[in-house]
Amino acid sequence: MLTMDDIFDLLADGKWHDMREVIDNSRLHDLKVKMFLDFLSEYDFVELDKKQQKVKLTPSLNKFFKKIKVLERKEAVSELEVP
Repeated sequence: MLTMDDIFDLLADGKWHDMREVIDNSRLHDLKVKMFLDFLSEYDFVELDKKQQKVKLTPSLNKFFKKIKVLERKEAVSELEVP
């Protein structure tokens, strides 16, 4: 799962990223990364521009990740405040 987390972390800015950049930032073989992104695209988690070889998170998944990060920050702060 760590490699998938790395891919999501890279895409978390909601911008288009070159497939080569995604592949280079993962520890997976090119084909596995493409299969993973194809799967995510099929279920509307990412947008793939196969002609331009670019990928980005869908707006709804990007919004979800942002909410999760806010909750994680709040949880981390509350854990620090507990005596």
